[in-house]
Amino acid sequence: MKKIFLLITMLVLFGVKLDVKAVVVDDLNKQLEEKQATIKNLEEQINIYKKNIEVKQNESLTLNNQLSILKSKIIKMELDIKLVEAQMDSLDFEISSLNKIIEEKRLKIEKQKVYVANILRLVNIEDMKDYLTIIFKNESFSEYFNQTKYLEDMNSELNRVIKQIKAEKTKMESKERIAETKKNQLEKLKKDLLNRKASLDEQKESKNYLLAQTKSSENKFKLLLIQLRQEQSAFDQEISSLQRKIEKELKKANKLEEFLGEFSWPINAYKGISVYFRDPTYPFRYLFEHSGIDMPTSMGTPVKAAAAGFVAWTRSSNRAYGNNIMIIHGEGAATLYAHLSRFNVLEGDFVKRGDIIAYSGGLPGTPGAGFSTGPHLHFEVRENGLPVDPMGYLK
Repeated sequence: MKKIFLLITMLVLFGVKLDVKAVVVDDLNKQLEEKQATIKNLEEQINIYKKNIEVKQNESLTLNNQLSILKSKIIKMELDIKLVEAQMDSLDFEISSLNKIIEEKRLKIEKQKVYVANILRLVNIEDMKDYLTIIFKNESFSEYFNQTKYLEDMNSELNRVIKQIKAEKTKMESKERIAETKKNQLEKLKKDLLNRKASLDEQKESKNYLLAQTKSSENKFKLLLIQLRQEQSAFDQEISSLQRKIEKELKKANKLEEFLGEFSWPINAYKGISVYFRDPTYPFRYLFEHSGIDMPTSMGTPVKAAAAGFVAWTRSSNRAYGNNIMIIHGEGAATLYAHLSRFNVLEGDFVKRGDIIAYSGGLPGTPGAGFSTGPHLHFEVRENGLPVDPMGYLK
């Protein structure tokens, strides 16, 4: 009987001994607090630059002003990258802390199970004894009844410990779920970091490209501004006029497949989207609104038709778009693919969804790059000649 109570005592004390390991978790939590303070500081700096950019964007349109905006955007993007890295470190600490807690709880549960098994084994031995033997062995009935009371108390203690094991198991499973969520968040942050680094490179190239185009001259900047805006306006009008004309002729001839209102992605956008439709962060928004989406990709990536249609043109004369293709799909819809390195179709061709129509480009200085700061595909969707958000059409 004394052995049983000794085991119970050890079981109770065991929970106290485990608390010593909490020092490791406390140390991790302290490091986590330091990381969170770093994150807060970075967020405050980012907000300062964000406000500076907003102020500059409302000022007069000059080369110096635009260079100042790009400089602030570059610094802000560098801070964004540091922020993501700090958030990743913070999550690493959180995951490490959770894993320590989970391991301690698992160890505690396993040891508790062993102690409970030993107690139950001894209890079983006691139960197997002949009660008359126990009674005659004891000097008095009171001693026997005391032992009976001890057994009842022990039974109560066992129930308490078993409940505690179940509670610890529930806590451990909860921590495991939280840890899994944190790991998923970390993976998303890693992808976000790659996108931000790509965006930083693009911002730097934007600044270099603008300097190369203007030779740091305000007059050349103003001339560039006028030329690009005039070209963009003429381009939009031509698309609208040609789209209506071609679609009318194709309908008469019943040569155009019915438009289903859904497109496939023209490339595998595994690097994400660097610039969205009418994106306020677009580096050259002061020249014209961004009328599509930009998808960073390696030079020479096959570009596919987003839907079946008629190739209205393949052109290489546009200063902004560089080499570009327009496809008419019917029901007022058309798609545009820009900054292409070379074509794989001719004007007047009919294409099916998924057909390779061209290969991507966009590296400054290469043929067909146009007004581009890096390798990517610019993709547009137009309704009756007017640009709309492609994300509303893509799967």
